[in-house]
Amino acid sequence: MQRGHRQDLMVLAHVAAPPGAEARGIARAVGTPERVVARNLSRLTENGLVALVDDEHPALRCYRLTS
Repeated sequence: MQRGHRQDLMVLAHVAAPPGAEARGIARAVGTPERVVARNLSRLTENGLVALVDDEHPALRCYRLTS
């Protein structure tokens, strides 16, 4: 499995665990820089797997799984 896809799966698992996951917390949990997690979240959002919940403040953006 390609590294980017493996990283996407780890990020996806963290979005699924607590509702309202944010990039900073996911980055800490998976041990990856926040900018990398942001790219993963962007890709997962574009693919329809993750939805952006709150985007009023970029630092407080929360993500959840789509239904």
